[in-house]
Amino acid sequence: MHKFVFFITFFITVNSIMLRAQENRTLVLDLLTQLNNVTEDTSRITILNTLAKEFINSDAEKAAIYARQAITIGETIKFGKGLAMSYYLYGLCMYQQYQFDSTLFYYQKSLPYKDIEENLDNSASFENIVGMVYHIQSNFSEAIKHYKESLGQRSKLGDKKGSAYCYNNIGAVFYDQGNYEKALENYFKSLEINELLNDQVMIASTLANIGGIYEGQEKYDHALSFYKRANAIANQSQDNRILADTYRNLGGIYTQKNNYDSAFIVYQNALDIYTKINDIRGTVVVYNLIAQTHVKRFEKEKEAQLVSNLTIALEFYQKSIGINSQDLNDVDEMLLSYQGIGEVYLLMGQYRKAIDYLNKAKEMADEIESFSSLEVSHDKLSKAYAMLGDYKRAYQNHVLYKNWNDSLKSDQNVELLTQMSMQYEFDKQQKEQEFLAAQKELEYQQKQKRDKLVRMFILIGLFVVSVFSIQVFRSYQRKKRDNVLLEIQKAEIEKQKEEITDSIKYAKRIQTAILPSNQLAQEILTEHFILFRPRDIVSGDYYWMNKVGNKVIIAAADCTGHGVPGAFMSMLGVSFLNEIVNKNNTWQAHLILNDLRREVKRTLGQTGKEGEAKDGMDIALCVIDFEEMKLQYAGAYNPLYLFRAGELIEIKADKMPIGIYVKEKESFTNNELDLQKGDTFYIFSDGYADQFGGPTGGKFKSKPFKELLGKIQDKNMADQREILNKNIDDWRGDIDQVDDIIVLGIRV
Repeated sequence: MHKFVFFITFFITVNSIMLRAQENRTLVLDLLTQLNNVTEDTSRITILNTLAKEFINSDAEKAAIYARQAITIGETIKFGKGLAMSYYLYGLCMYQQYQFDSTLFYYQKSLPYKDIEENLDNSASFENIVGMVYHIQSNFSEAIKHYKESLGQRSKLGDKKGSAYCYNNIGAVFYDQGNYEKALENYFKSLEINELLNDQVMIASTLANIGGIYEGQEKYDHALSFYKRANAIANQSQDNRILADTYRNLGGIYTQKNNYDSAFIVYQNALDIYTKINDIRGTVVVYNLIAQTHVKRFEKEKEAQLVSNLTIALEFYQKSIGINSQDLNDVDEMLLSYQGIGEVYLLMGQYRKAIDYLNKAKEMADEIESFSSLEVSHDKLSKAYAMLGDYKRAYQNHVLYKNWNDSLKSDQNVELLTQMSMQYEFDKQQKEQEFLAAQKELEYQQKQKRDKLVRMFILIGLFVVSVFSIQVFRSYQRKKRDNVLLEIQKAEIEKQKEEITDSIKYAKRIQTAILPSNQLAQEILTEHFILFRPRDIVSGDYYWMNKVGNKVIIAAADCTGHGVPGAFMSMLGVSFLNEIVNKNNTWQAHLILNDLRREVKRTLGQTGKEGEAKDGMDIALCVIDFEEMKLQYAGAYNPLYLFRAGELIEIKADKMPIGIYVKEKESFTNNELDLQKGDTFYIFSDGYADQFGGPTGGKFKSKPFKELLGKIQDKNMADQREILNKNIDDWRGDIDQVDDIIVLGIRV
């Protein structure tokens, strides 16, 4: 059944905290006229922000275009007051479009302006919106943190209504955590304020949330009491949406109490209101709920042979699908409908029809990666095939059901989902070049239009003097419209590019998650530092470490390319190293690199044919036994530098990569060294030495890099990292970083 408490909280906060402006056609036209006539940047920002407000509730995409244009101008002229409003508006637009990473990104950009006096209310609202983002993502600690920050700001402003919203949302987080005592505490604080303010809508909403707590505890009589109070107040307040929602909630309770006739009555009331206010999603949801209730009634009262309940359930599921497919396209609700129809046909003994609909549900679940729905679909498909005597398919689906059931309960599933998410983000980034090309084409078309208009004006001036003024006026108006359209199109492209950048930043978090954590490094290495500086947002360099028995294995690698392609290779490298060391139990440095080379060549299909891609990676890998004080090293182009008593010992790498190579040797070289207390050694990529800079703009090079390490090798590891980091910044000056950089330092 659909849970109500989250929906009502979502509804209150979004629609009450965000701006109330409704689109006013006359005002919009006036603002667009002003925008075309005003040249002062601060005035243009103010007008663009006002336009964004006008569209914020009716057309979030259009509002985002205006807010994005305001941001572009504001960041150029450093107009803090205007930027504060623009960041808030754009973040809100992104929230309404479920682009939560963009919401968080623009929240961070707004922080320098949060204390501007005119921005205090927006700042409090932004904190609340960020809290909702984390709430949706089930990051409950961050959600409460931002809700409380919003609450503190509302209290300073003396905003009791805003404080009530915050208490309500904090209560919703505790509800989702199962901490019903804390949830009730905050809901009652919200209720107390709303009763003082006589805010009937919020009173009804909070009562509904309190009812939701009792429903979660299966205290259905208590829940019913609060839902009825909420329904009565919503009826008096004449807020149709809240009223429909409370009817919907009552239907859920009546269904739980097996009072099906009452459930159907209140569901019909909700349906009538949703239809009246043209709430398509509410209508679709209630159709599904009515169908589910008929199925539950049939299962509860089978002895009465209420087959008519199943027929009616089919009708409501079909109604839900009809409206959904035509006007809403909500895949989640569509999936519920198809799955429900499959279940109905299964109960009716029409197994082939059940299989048809369950397969549709399975395909949808697979498309949106709803693993719990895949589990249900395979379970019911298994039963349907079994009833038809098709035991092979019944068994196959039962195995898939068990696999999904086990997978959803396994911690290993987290790693799989992370890699799938990262692959999705990588694929998405390939479209960036297409957007950039589209922007250039747009600018070219704009220039062509201007040139065409100029030529037209000249011809008109020469041949039709008598109508010159009329034609100029018409052309001028057309040019203005075209320019406005082109500005909007350009802003859309800029918006898409911004979204892509936000997605890459999300991919960076995923890449960071698959790299060794600081905690792991602290556990297996005593004194060490890691300097990791991607050139782009994501990196083609990576580091890896693990401990097997008394052996510590570490690696620093440089994949072909950087950015998204390099990061994809790095993901392969991490995956292969985990498999080679953990599953194959290979713990000798040169054998690990041999296996890694074989896996890379196999995965990339490298056979040595002419014209074949030469992708791969350079790497330095060490196997350290701190008990025996032994070190094994093997390298592909990347050497190892070891300092002992101030003297450098350089262990050279093999001159061949991890990947296809014409002159490759059968095996990498295994170098073994005896370690001494106080030895300090380094492995790294070539990014540091290859950085351009200095007085002549040349490379830093390997020799100065060795000398720098020699000067700092006796310092503590944190200071070494800071010196290396500052030195490369000083060296490059205004020159961009040219490659990913990684340096690992370890002291014995």
